[in-house]
Amino acid sequence: MKIFLSYPSAERPLAERLVLALEAEGHEVFFDRDDLPAGETFHARLREGIQDADAMIFFVTPASVKTGAYALTEMEIARQRWAKPGGRVLPVMVAPTPINTLPAYLSAVTLLLPKGELVAETVAAVAKMDRNRSGTGRKLAIAGAVALVLAGAGTYGWRQAQQSRAVQTVQDALQRDEAAATQARQMCEDGSHGAALQQLGELAAHVPASPHAASLRDDCAMRWIRQMRALRGEDGVITFDQQLAVVQPVLVQALAAAQGQRAADLRAHLGWAEYLRQRESTGVSDPVPHWRRAIREDVDNVYAHAMWGNVLTRSDFNAARKHFERAVASGRERAWVRGMQMANTLGGDEEQSAYAVAVANEMRRGNETLTEAQRRRLWTYAFGQRLLDPDVRKALFAALPAADLLTTFEWLYPAAETQSASNLLGRFGQASLQFHAGQHDAARNGFESLVRDMQAARQSGRVLDQSKAALAALARPPA
Repeated sequence: MKIFLSYPSAERPLAERLVLALEAEGHEVFFDRDDLPAGETFHARLREGIQDADAMIFFVTPASVKTGAYALTEMEIARQRWAKPGGRVLPVMVAPTPINTLPAYLSAVTLLLPKGELVAETVAAVAKMDRNRSGTGRKLAIAGAVALVLAGAGTYGWRQAQQSRAVQTVQDALQRDEAAATQARQMCEDGSHGAALQQLGELAAHVPASPHAASLRDDCAMRWIRQMRALRGEDGVITFDQQLAVVQPVLVQALAAAQGQRAADLRAHLGWAEYLRQRESTGVSDPVPHWRRAIREDVDNVYAHAMWGNVLTRSDFNAARKHFERAVASGRERAWVRGMQMANTLGGDEEQSAYAVAVANEMRRGNETLTEAQRRRLWTYAFGQRLLDPDVRKALFAALPAADLLTTFEWLYPAAETQSASNLLGRFGQASLQFHAGQHDAARNGFESLVRDMQAARQSGRVLDQSKAALAALARPPA
């Protein structure tokens, strides 16, 4: 379809984006007054452009409907071309403009009031006009070349200068969208998942599309699912189910075109969505088939293994460990996998807490970063008060070689923390691990110091009792 685009000069950047989008749908667009000569030839060419057009798009802004605006002259030519504007003229509200200021000719047709991305909605409205005009449901072919078509001698011809300008316009649009996509990605990483997902979705719908917008949109959707928590909004708690109603369709749509590892990643997250629904008692689908299929498509898929391991932690810990190990071996998302290992083993039984310490040892040896929250949880559930329990100590001593266990403890809790006079549990823990590692002189000094300080302060309790017992054991000759 041949389209004449009428716009105020201030809206030229938007006009250029719309032209590119319309040309990508196979339309020919006349819009560039700047390339026409001044004088009568200028007006004649505009009349020819409108006379040769099948439809007109009119940008509605306060400037375009102001008395004396050249856009009104173009609209008057259009009125002479089409006495009835229906199906021929599409007014698009670009900037807030009082309806009572619109000419009667424009008021005679439905005004497009974009709710989201203006260019995409305008292209869709033009496609509907074209179908109605032609009476067929034909598909519009997508044009791969970018060229601006100018009116001349009643026909449109290619102009090299216009092609160069079009290419530059595409590049500028892509750069703007790439910058916006980068900003949206950071928003998603900072936890503003909903807003970021909406912005990336709009960028992915642009023509020309940002090359990475769709991929970043899908990444954000997966990140949102991994980090999803029940939220408190103005009207109460925003449930998993309500959040998943927004994010899950994005993954389903992405999966339709995905292959290999990408498809496996998406399937794994769809499984996690079902698991979250089960936690909220709103879902009936089993997440495991999603993870099983993801692993068939990508044998070491980090998400499927870690998520499946998380679910198995309480029911089949040996199987859970194997899944976690496969997730770590994948080499992807290491920090996230470590977080899953820690979060779902600390707070369990003695074996699971000891396993978390073994994970911390691997992180130390691999120069991985442990978060402060993980360090505190290890103290609460694996060391600290727990070391006063003989069963906990037994499981812990079985999890790692004695030297590694002591080194990991000192890596987690430097002497400046554990050896302060008030930190009785820290001092007891280090002395106990030194005893276990065969550093008997250091352990004896630690226990003696504890007993001396506690007795001087007239303190009692399990730390004192077990320190005395340890000293007695150190005093006995080796068997």
